[in-house]
Amino acid sequence: MDYQGFSTRGEHRCDRAASWRRINARYFGELAVDAMADDAPEADLLAFEVGPLRMLRIDAPAHRVWRSSSATEMPMDSSYKLVLQLQGHAEIRQGQRAFCLRRGDWSFYDPRVPYSVTNFERMDLLVVQVPHAHLRGFKVPSLHTCEASSSGTQGMYAVLGSFLGSMAEQLPSLPNGVGQSLSETVLGLLASCMATHQSQEAEACSLPSVLRARVRQYVQTHLADTDLSIDGIAQAMRCSKRYLHRVFEDENISLDRYIWQTRLERCQQEIRERAAERPMVSQIAFAWGFNSSAHFCRMFKKQFGETPSEYLQRLARAA
Repeated sequence: MDYQGFSTRGEHRCDRAASWRRINARYFGELAVDAMADDAPEADLLAFEVGPLRMLRIDAPAHRVWRSSSATEMPMDSSYKLVLQLQGHAEIRQGQRAFCLRRGDWSFYDPRVPYSVTNFERMDLLVVQVPHAHLRGFKVPSLHTCEASSSGTQGMYAVLGSFLGSMAEQLPSLPNGVGQSLSETVLGLLASCMATHQSQEAEACSLPSVLRARVRQYVQTHLADTDLSIDGIAQAMRCSKRYLHRVFEDENISLDRYIWQTRLERCQQEIRERAAERPMVSQIAFAWGFNSSAHFCRMFKKQFGETPSEYLQRLARAA
């Protein structure tokens, strides 16, 4: 399939950042960009016209882009944006909400609403620009795989993500004539995801058991967010803090304790899986939402009966 390719690799180091901003502006407009890893980024962008959709394969180092509320009209404003994380991990913030993207996750949102995207490490993305006209007649919500709370939505989101991932790898080798059929498949899967989401929203989600399941799913997908809080969860679930606490009254563990216990379990799992590397346990703790190594060590020992360092040394001896 024909495409346009852009790269900063052939530029002089001092010109690469400006070159990358120009490449991005061509397809996304004059967004603000902050480099997080390298002032002379080695980055590539491939642009495919797939029927009415534009698909962009992007390989770039860690960086943050954002659109402020004062931004003027941009080239992307006539399209919705669908982002599939192929490598790396990122966070999208829009309004008062934040969405985590890890490998295989995707988000679909309206880029006219001010937002920011932070890629915390070198990333590989597929960005699909979907013209508004092709979703006319739909009530178009923001969709994020990290928010899928039912088996139905999780299943549909996984199908779309799998299809996009396979297509991203094959795009350069596909014949030009398949663009229309590919775009129709993407739009059909996206419409099915929206219909499943709207059906889920219409269900009675005030039942305590349903809300507890949604909260646990939300916590699992936002553990790395240091701002994860009861306030934020209540806002995301569209309920009061008081009701949220009441829903968890019959549980053996409070919601706040559930958050910290789950973080500790994730940390213990990562230490165990990486024991041969002798990792810095403080870095693992910070990656899972802790902001104090001393606090992490105290809680880890209270939960598991030994400090993280003792646990790592025991694993090393056993190996």
